[in-house]
Amino acid sequence: MRLFNPVTLTEVIPGLHDTSQATGLPDDHWFFTYDYLPDGMALAVNEAGEPALEKIDTSHVK
Repeated sequence: MRLFNPVTLTEVIPGLHDTSQATGLPDDHWFFTYDYLPDGMALAVNEAGEPALEKIDTSHVK
């Protein structure tokens, strides 16, 4: 299990970071295995405090 901080949107390393707000995720969760975010997507947090992908609204960009 690895830890995710839903406030900073980063991985938490026990002993180095504060783990009080961390959410536990399996080692093979996409947050730890993706090398990059898909085009048109941004990192967000769902109701459970887990990382989620959110579509970016580009309707105002030309």
